[in-house]
Amino acid sequence: MSGRKRIGLFTAYPETTHVRRILEGITGQCEQYGYDLCVFASSVHLSFPHENYVRGEANIFELANLDRLDGVILDSVSLTGDPEDRIGNRLLSRLAGETNLPMCALELPMGDIRVIPNHNEEAVREQCRHAIEVHGRKRICVLTGHKGNEIAEARLDVYLDEIRKHGLEVLPEHIIYGDFYYFSGDALARRIAGNEIPRPDAVICAGDCMAIGLADRLVKLGVRVPEDVLVIGFDSSDEGAVNQLTIASYEPADREMGASAVDWLRGGMEPGKDIIPLKRDVSARFHAGRSCGCLTDPAYAMRNFRNSLYISSYNQADEEQNDRVGLGTFMESYVMEGFTASKAAEECIENIYFYADLLRPYRNFYLCLKENWQNMDDVVYEGYPEKMQIRVANSRAGDGMFHEREKAVTFRTETMLPKLEDAGEKPSVYYFSPVHFDGVLLGYTVLQRELTGQPPLNVVYRNWLRNLNNALEMTRSKERLQTLSVRDTMTGALNRRGMYEAYRSMIASAREGDALFVSVVDMDGLKYVNDTFGHSEGDFGIRAVCGALMSVAREKEICVRSGGDEFFLIGVGAYTHEDEAARAREFTEKVEEVSAQAGKPYAVSASIGCAVFADCGKVTLDSALSEADERMYRYKVKNRRHRSV
Repeated sequence: MSGRKRIGLFTAYPETTHVRRILEGITGQCEQYGYDLCVFASSVHLSFPHENYVRGEANIFELANLDRLDGVILDSVSLTGDPEDRIGNRLLSRLAGETNLPMCALELPMGDIRVIPNHNEEAVREQCRHAIEVHGRKRICVLTGHKGNEIAEARLDVYLDEIRKHGLEVLPEHIIYGDFYYFSGDALARRIAGNEIPRPDAVICAGDCMAIGLADRLVKLGVRVPEDVLVIGFDSSDEGAVNQLTIASYEPADREMGASAVDWLRGGMEPGKDIIPLKRDVSARFHAGRSCGCLTDPAYAMRNFRNSLYISSYNQADEEQNDRVGLGTFMESYVMEGFTASKAAEECIENIYFYADLLRPYRNFYLCLKENWQNMDDVVYEGYPEKMQIRVANSRAGDGMFHEREKAVTFRTETMLPKLEDAGEKPSVYYFSPVHFDGVLLGYTVLQRELTGQPPLNVVYRNWLRNLNNALEMTRSKERLQTLSVRDTMTGALNRRGMYEAYRSMIASAREGDALFVSVVDMDGLKYVNDTFGHSEGDFGIRAVCGALMSVAREKEICVRSGGDEFFLIGVGAYTHEDEAARAREFTEKVEEVSAQAGKPYAVSASIGCAVFADCGKVTLDSALSEADERMYRYKVKNRRHRSV
């Protein structure tokens, strides 16, 4: 462990308003106390309908080494929603034995972990006061969330209590359970416009999505908002701020809750140290909107509007704007085309290194891949291998930068990232994100940023990762197809197409005076083995002969299965005619050794013919192989080895 304390946050969908706000509270306190923050985040909500994708995203939680964390925060709201809460329960089972590790959950219970409440009661009461005291509304309708939902029921109780304190009553028909989503707001609007319930003069919503659905549909149905029906939301979402009819809304106390979580952990991590709580007046959490008749704060609306807008050009001379990569900048970079156009693994890795600049502002970016990430036969869904490799390091802080294979850094996965042990001058936030395709593990990325750096993570980060995942998988698929097109699937040797491609490269890099060495090998008695012991034994014999030939191959020599039970060994270099007999003898001895070790009821044997041509540039490969084939046949006849016996 480094000298700096380190907190781990487990969450999902970090670009959402909820997670952004709790991160502001957490990072602010971490900076105040000098703590590093490690964020392990799925880039989609765990209720996302693509099961394998969610599994691949949630696998990032398995990476966290609890021994390297001093405290843990669970964002309960985002860690639930998958079928049967398997992911949350799996995480809880990992935490169960960590009795000495301070940990807490935000707002909602997870197991028996300490819950940090989200103190929203005052803001919920302010929704009612604003409608009644500021705008004089008296016929109040309350739209809350799902019946039985803890948050929905709690907000409903407060709404009813505050309204009654003002001497008003809420009609039973005006107590509405919704779904925290647009559809329940839309449905309520239709009932109001259709006079299915007495028309209220104000609707207080327990969430912005419901308020948007309500307000938009009321206007479409000819009900004036706010003149006829005032609408107030809760969440102060980006969408509400830029809606055609801007939504008056109150922020939840997410920042304060995140800060309180760090304060509570500090008491366990560093007992006796000063705690400096984050304090914000509830009035600072109100954002006016046209839905209640108040004037919209133009600066607040424009900030949210800009965050959601596709801007294809911006003032690159402005340092602040230059570090605010929006969706337009991302799309206009043609990153998807750049990634997927990669023809080979190293080109793909280099493109990832180049396009990491779209993730600014950051201190360092790392791409960590499993060592055999290109192997499509190694399928892992859960957990990480013992070792990983840093294949890309891109720094804006003066640290190391590389993408070349020879510079890759292999490290034990339990460290999560070697950089974590280097405390540095200032604390940082490290975002750990999964790299996978359809749930199959490839690795993870780490984005190191300043704790309170702006802007926060946005839609660009999630979509950049999606493109990275797709690019790596496309590269793996291209290489797999290339391998299948030039290699024999049974033995792993080159096929004839692969032979000619490899030979052209050999000749292109040959030095003056290099000789050509070729061997032709033919298995003995294949028909006898097939007819007597079965084709599976014949296949064994073919693989055994090929294995023996590969084992005696020199560096830069190629082994080819030309078809059936015939093989070639080809090399270009400093060969002499003495190599002909020596290499034939070496192969024959190796085959005899393989046969003895196999313990089969038949002997594995093969005939070989070798030929050396003094100047590789003056002979064709086909004519050289014909000469070696003739020598192989003479060898077979001399030793009375026939395919039929």
